[in-house]
Amino acid sequence: MKHTRLLPLLLAAAAPLQAQMLPRPATSEPPLLTVQGRGEVRVANTIAVLQLGFEAAGPEEAPVREEVTRRSQAVLTALQSEEKVQRLETTAVNIRPQFTQSQPEAGKRPQPPKITGYIGQVAVSFESPVEEAGRLISSTMEAGANSVSNMFTRPTDAASRSAENEALTLAAQDGEAQARALLEALKLKWSGVRTVDATGGRFDPRPMPRAAMMMSADAAPLPELDIQGGETVIAREVTLQVEFAPQ
Repeated sequence: MKHTRLLPLLLAAAAPLQAQMLPRPATSEPPLLTVQGRGEVRVANTIAVLQLGFEAAGPEEAPVREEVTRRSQAVLTALQSEEKVQRLETTAVNIRPQFTQSQPEAGKRPQPPKITGYIGQVAVSFESPVEEAGRLISSTMEAGANSVSNMFTRPTDAASRSAENEALTLAAQDGEAQARALLEALKLKWSGVRTVDATGGRFDPRPMPRAAMMMSADAAPLPELDIQGGETVIAREVTLQVEFAPQ
């Protein structure tokens, strides 16, 4: 009988413990709208990057090597005296033989190729303000260069960084404007930005070659060229996740 009277008391004591162990209802996350904003900024190209070449050919290796060495030293000396020339460096040195293949005679083994001469090539690159590029090309051609193998223009590093920051700002503003327009059209309420991702959608401009030319050793002096720098488009994208609720 004593055990029977204790059973209701034990059940009553256990009831609060069972209530505490029940799982709490999960709170639902607010819905999200994902948009991608884009910003573009045009920046002037004020730096010219040039690559000049010196080429010589002849039947003997030593004279060819001496000729390209003489030409490259003369041009490097001239460029080193220019205050506005930056990042001057030799980018290639190459002396290679030229071969001819004789026609095989009937019934005989083909003869190995014969060396008929040598070609020597040296290339240097440097940077200068765009407005100085035409004059520098002309003067280096007169000093001994006989080819412009590549040239492109670009903004300064500082201008590129400033344009990229501006493009990021425009991309963020574009993303917000898109989200607000969509929510207004759907009669939904803006609640705030959940996440911002600016790591993707970075478009680094690729320099495009702007010039290529060659001159013979006895060519007339080259008139000063008019080089136009043009513009570079710097673009960035920003992805926003926006919380919203019914009106």
